[in-house]
Amino acid sequence: MYLLYNTILSILTVILLPYFYYRSRSNDEKLNLRERFAFYNHNLDLLFPADEVIWIHAASVGETLAAQNLVEEIRADHPQAKIIFSNMTPSGKNIAKKKIAAADLIIYLPFDLNWVVNKAVNIFKPDLFIMIETELWPNLIKALDEQGTQIILVSGRISDDSFDKYKYLGNLLEDMLQRVDIFSMQHQEAADKIKELGAPEDHLCINGNLKYDLQINPPSKEEYQSKLELFNINSDSKVIIAGSTHQGEEEIILELYKKLSAQFDDLKILLAPRYVERREEILDLCQQKDLHAALYSELKKGEVLLGRNTDIIIIDTMGELSELYYYADLVFIGGSLINRGGHNVIEAAARAKVVLFGSSMYNFKEERDFLLENETAFEVKDLDDFFEKSYQLLANDKFRKERAKKAANLIAENRGSVRKNLQLINVLLN
Repeated sequence: MYLLYNTILSILTVILLPYFYYRSRSNDEKLNLRERFAFYNHNLDLLFPADEVIWIHAASVGETLAAQNLVEEIRADHPQAKIIFSNMTPSGKNIAKKKIAAADLIIYLPFDLNWVVNKAVNIFKPDLFIMIETELWPNLIKALDEQGTQIILVSGRISDDSFDKYKYLGNLLEDMLQRVDIFSMQHQEAADKIKELGAPEDHLCINGNLKYDLQINPPSKEEYQSKLELFNINSDSKVIIAGSTHQGEEEIILELYKKLSAQFDDLKILLAPRYVERREEILDLCQQKDLHAALYSELKKGEVLLGRNTDIIIIDTMGELSELYYYADLVFIGGSLINRGGHNVIEAAARAKVVLFGSSMYNFKEERDFLLENETAFEVKDLDDFFEKSYQLLANDKFRKERAKKAANLIAENRGSVRKNLQLINVLLN
């Protein structure tokens, strides 16, 4: 079964490498193929071998931010350990460099080819491998297990898409899951799914979602005032932030702006596309709709100044969206008005914001249902519904602020996943 998997993966790697190279060049992102094939430019002799090595893997930005507190707690408990932090995406690695200060080494996860992962595992010889959310790679897990590494999935979840795709691995999946020592899942549904896929029941536990333990760092009074001035936000302004939007959603948001701006004199929309390289495309879309737009990156550098006729600010930087939520009256979560399954709703709710999203939130069902049941979030079906709910919330300051405060309190009450998972990690290391 591993032979067939490796044969197929090797063929796909050869076929897809030119595509990934072209994509990295067009998106101005460094693919770093050498590192993905476990050829490291770092002076690893200064770090390895080490008495204790902990390898933590988070796929992209959301998982990296969710892991931040956990990594800091691990560092506090194991000050002498060497900590490796790996990502799949360039955006994830860029955020890790900024946020995961406790790591000794930040790398790309090696391609899941048997000779590649064997090489990486032989270099690092980790005592513990921690996967954040859903990162199951057969060859890597096999190599780690055979090397004697303890393996734990933390804040585990299985989306509907992943659940269906994993089934295609057949016996390979079952063998891989048997090698994982602990599956620390977010909730019962996730535990049931991974059990159905073949995880041993006595390896399962439920310890909540790391994203509820996210770091909340409110801006200082000076920072807050400076950003208000940068965005031309005053006491009469109404601000909507549309975060992690995808193609097909921006047009709806711009139409929403047109309808709402007729009701609110000083309405601003901060539009943050999921992929910042789409900024020019969104600028063109704004121009087609006779809307004036500015890029946040240029605004920060002082290259442009906002006029009163600037309608849209396009957030084209990485890692700042969650902190910008502090300046919003309403937050819309993208990937939900199209069939993408939505994005993280907790970051905005934790910052005392009422959240709106479309009907496609299947990747965050638990969080969606949690907020909907407590009336701190609202689902919108189409543009008309989006307008009606947005108008009602913006027009009723008292109700909106009450709901927003409740959202922050709910998130605070559900913290504790970091502490629970840290206990498991210490058991495995000891």
